[in-house]
Amino acid sequence: MPCVVICFPMRCRVGKIRKTAKILAGLKGRGADRYWRQTVAGIVGQLGKAGFSEAEIRGNIETFSDAVQHHLQRAPHRIDGDAA
Repeated sequence: MPCVVICFPMRCRVGKIRKTAKILAGLKGRGADRYWRQTVAGIVGQLGKAGFSEAEIRGNIETFSDAVQHHLQRAPHRIDGDAA
């Protein structure tokens, strides 16, 4: 009997989304790009090992990216220093 692998959808991995958004919020330019590429590569590797198709992987990356962007946009902006 064949088995079916059901992966928890990336858009629902709230802890991973929050952590990624928090780290990205503290980075700029090349550092942010490098971190994002590493994060995506890790997800692609995990999903690829689980047997997901390229289309399924791409869809998961897109929804994860949307969730991270949404979290970044709604997160309160912190300003360092004293308010005048």
